[in-house]
Amino acid sequence: MMKFGLITFFTAIILTTNSCEGQDKKTQSLQKQTEIMNEKNLYEKLSQKDKIALLKKSMLDYMEVASPSYTKTDVEECLKILEEYISELSISTSKDAGMNTVKNSIEKLNRLNEKCNSGLIETSERELIAEIMIFESVKKGYSKPNEDITEEWREW
Repeated sequence: MMKFGLITFFTAIILTTNSCEGQDKKTQSLQKQTEIMNEKNLYEKLSQKDKIALLKKSMLDYMEVASPSYTKTDVEECLKILEEYISELSISTSKDAGMNTVKNSIEKLNRLNEKCNSGLIETSERELIAEIMIFESVKKGYSKPNEDITEEWREW
């Protein structure tokens, strides 16, 4: 009886230990998921100005490690186009006028990117630029969050 009791006791300890290790791994996994979600939430909470600054940093940082087909002046021009877009869209008085602003801004970005041998606006930049433009359009009530208003005219 004592032998059975010790075996049961050690089995219970092993099961508890394994359960705790499993819980630790699960807790660590949940913590990582929470960190990722918090990071995404922080990004989503960035202002448009901060997102433009992030875009600029990304483009300029890339220039330090590679020899892209664009210059700092091209980066500044890209940012200027986005800032003008935000300003013009904010004072637009109709959806038609707003969509005209979208079209004109996209066409300016197309020409700038073409001048840079299509190297200025790569995938990550495209996503960020589109997000900035879509956000402003949604804010004005001209489009829905899941509607890519840039797709019709963009070549990047």
